[in-house]
Formats: sequence, structure tokens, C-alpha cells
Amino acid sequence: MDSEPALTPAIIFSDSAVRDQVTGKLTLAGIFQHFQSAKVPFVSPPFFATVFVTNIGGEIKSLPVTMNIEDAAGQIISTANGHISAGAQAEGNSIPEIAFPLPPTKFKTAGQYKAVVLINGERLGYRVLNVISYL
Repeated sequence: MDSEPALTPAIIFSDSAVRDQVTGKLTLAGIFQHFQSAKVPFVSPPFFATVFVTNIGGEIKSLPVTMNIEDAAGQIISTANGHISAGAQAEGNSIPEIAFPLPPTKFKTAGQYKAVVLINGERLGYRVLNVISYL
């Protein structure tokens, strides 16, 4: 093995995300790792990018969170905004989930794109989203 296994910060792509209003449970359906299309450029259907964030401490009234989809040149091709809010003191081990609904997105070429998470305007991290052309 060339490198040690590591636990990945979570950004999960899915077709839908539904939060139960009673239990607060989040259900993700149609989880995927990449987009695949017969021809590129193509426009994706609407999709979700769900982010899990940890190590947030102190009192939070509203903390802005942004999800950007960037092309290889770093240009933003799709974006969604959300926030983390809590009326009480946040626990350091709390892991809020933010499900970002992303609109239909035009991918101009096959290749690697990035799903980039920003908290309060600062880049927190990213995950690669591959676009594959099978023709």
C-alpha cells in the first residue's frame, strides 16, 4: 500500500435529500460518485451535495455555508448557499449536515470538477466530482 487509509471529510452527492420534520433524520436517495453522459457538454439534473461539518464550537446564531461547483480552471459553474444555526452553545463534537440543492448544472467538458465548501467565506475543503463521457 502506497499510503495509509484515512477517514474522508464527507461530501455526498445524491439525487434527493429529505429531512424528517419530526426526527430530524436526513434521508439521501440515489447516492452517486460521478456524472456519466453520452455526450459532453451536458446539463445535469438537479442534485444535492450534502456536507458534514465538525469542530464548530461556541454560540452560533447563523454561520453562512456555501457550496460551489468549480471547473478545472477554478471557475464557479454552480453554487448554493445555506447556514448552520443553533440557539444554544454548540458542542465541539456536533456534526451538522447541510444538504445543498444544486440546480441543473452545465458541464462543458469531461474531467474533474470540485465541490468546494466555504464557511463564512473561507474555503474549508473540497471533493472531486468526475464527469465521464462514455462515447
